[in-house]
Amino acid sequence: MAEQKSEAEHIEKTIDALENSIEKETATGSSASITSWIKTLSDKPGYKTIAHDLEKLKEAIADKDGKKISTLLEKLGNETVKAAEKAEGKENASIKKLGQSLLKGAKLVQKLSGEAA
Repeated sequence: MAEQKSEAEHIEKTIDALENSIEKETATGSSASITSWIKTLSDKPGYKTIAHDLEKLKEAIADKDGKKISTLLEKLGNETVKAAEKAEGKENASIKKLGQSLLKGAKLVQKLSGEAA
């Protein structure tokens, strides 16, 4: 149960960091959060692709490549929403919320970088 609470807290902290970092146009705290998620997901079956995309996202943030960041956030958002379908109970809603925040973040990055259609 403690692990489940820890993962739920991890998801909520990530959503908060994601929304605040993008709105403030900073990467503060994103590297540590992304690294934590890479460690969490790299050993779980079915999540290696997401972990790999998180590594790419971390690089794109370091390079300040808005187009790549928005593309990866969108891909990660869609994959996270799909993963939520496999989750049970309250975890399902939290994971879906994280996926939706990633998708929202992708659109915001596009807007901030002047790439919105």
